[in-house]
Amino acid sequence: MNTVLLANLIKIRWIAIIGQLITLFTIFFIFNFTIPLTECLFVVLLSILVNFTSYFIQRGNSTLTDKKTFLFLLFDISQLVGLLFLTGGIFNPFVILILAPIIISASYLSAFWTILLSLYSIVLILIINFNYIPLNWEQKFITPSLYNIGILVALIITIIFLAIYAYLFASSARKISSALTATELKLSNQKKTTEVAYLSAAAVHELSTPLNTIFLVLNDLLKKKY
Repeated sequence: MNTVLLANLIKIRWIAIIGQLITLFTIFFIFNFTIPLTECLFVVLLSILVNFTSYFIQRGNSTLTDKKTFLFLLFDISQLVGLLFLTGGIFNPFVILILAPIIISASYLSAFWTILLSLYSIVLILIINFNYIPLNWEQKFITPSLYNIGILVALIITIIFLAIYAYLFASSARKISSALTATELKLSNQKKTTEVAYLSAAAVHELSTPLNTIFLVLNDLLKKKY
């Protein structure tokens, strides 16, 4: 389970890295947005290094504990928020991707780690809501302050809602899986017990045949003696 989760995290991160590079080069060279490209590429490079580290951890068959998984997801959120800080803050359309690590955490980790990760995400969103490098939109991009608050509140509510929903759904799935595993274990034990009973019956049958023969011979000898 842990090995599979780490392998999936590595694949998802590679997809994210490729998507981030394509997006950065597109908005910089095609749409001519002025962004701190060097700093953005450095943030992406950090994700590449972490992914190579994850790959070697996977090859070493190291146990992926809940804490390690949490730290990996913590980095993913931090890396994404770092890019958002450099490219428009919460007004960047890709801010919705911050939900992905939360859903993964809720699906695989305990409630404690999921709550901690959700709170961390909310704090970062609050930070980049007030501190970010704005994008140079070709047209005037003015939004009412009430709309800004609405986006912020919507993101926070979505994080909380999806975390609870995904955790409850995954918890039900885990209970069903545990019940299925317990049933399979009972059936396996019952099968082994049946096999032992068959072997015991066969052994008794094999032993009883020569014993019966010996009994008959002895009985015959006793009759001849008397």
